[in-house]
Amino acid sequence: MKASSFLIKIFIVVLFVTTTSCNNEDITKITAIKLQPIGGTELLINQAFHFEVIANNSDTITDVATIKIDGVVFENDNFSSATPGVFEAQAFYEGFESKVLPISTIYPTGYIKNVLIEDYTGTWCVNCPRIIHAIELAKAQSDKVVSVGIHMFDAMEMDGANVLTDEFNIAVYPTAKLNRINEWDNDVNNIEGAISYTGYGADLGLSINSDITGATIDATIQVGFNNSITTPLAIVVYLTENGLLYDQHNGTEYFGGVDPLVDFEHNDVLRAFYTHYLGEVIPSSEAVADNIYEFTIQKPIPTSVQNNEKLHLVAFVTNANTKEVLNVREVKVGIAQELQKLD
Repeated sequence: MKASSFLIKIFIVVLFVTTTSCNNEDITKITAIKLQPIGGTELLINQAFHFEVIANNSDTITDVATIKIDGVVFENDNFSSATPGVFEAQAFYEGFESKVLPISTIYPTGYIKNVLIEDYTGTWCVNCPRIIHAIELAKAQSDKVVSVGIHMFDAMEMDGANVLTDEFNIAVYPTAKLNRINEWDNDVNNIEGAISYTGYGADLGLSINSDITGATIDATIQVGFNNSITTPLAIVVYLTENGLLYDQHNGTEYFGGVDPLVDFEHNDVLRAFYTHYLGEVIPSSEAVADNIYEFTIQKPIPTSVQNNEKLHLVAFVTNANTKEVLNVREVKVGIAQELQKLD
């Protein structure tokens, strides 16, 4: 009996060890991998996607796996897209492939956000072509850039433009202001510094519709509100003109480094304030979610204007307390425009 019991015990121990060993091999062996999202499979544009790669044995192998988005290796765990779309994400590890995981980016709701660049300039200013070139670069990279050239001490200076230089403490030329109150530092080497003020999901947006009758411009500016805004608001309207030919002094390397730039084409030149330069008050009762506020003007075309066919209107809404531009829109006079609403 003792020998028999002893043999049974040995058999049980051997069986247990063998079984345990087999189970450990099954548990630790990777036979499949899965790609799973952290934070969802649908994000707003420019938001980063993050993932984990999990093996069938529950091990997290993200650090040793490869993740591809549309067949391209996804590095640094920061895939994002500046445009809406649907993408295919997939993980790879030692010959194993996860199932394809569809991910997508979408626009936020609200209005498209544009940036206003006010360029304080003059034809006598040898460094001013630098800002002109920087604006060209910014517009080449983004369709959300609106610029206004505020000329001082030259033939294109608008009567009364000095109120802007006094209000915003302009002492050096050139000076470029972003949304009125922010300095555009290192401008030509910092295009992103301007474009970073653009985007999507703005609380308000604008549209401009206008006509010329004789020497008068009639315009209706709509301000649409995606959300209610309790901050005091003001609306400003500028008249600008393109295609003005004047010699421009140039001490920069840009535009061929030539000085002077003969018959240089000046665009976006400020011609008139069609409101107070700090704006007209938008009633607080109008600044509510889903409302569209209409502001109308009927103004004469200044005698300084050279070509009515090259006139543009620029309209923007400011925080009346800080004077910062919240959004801006520009359009050629006579062109119908719609609100840039993202639903």
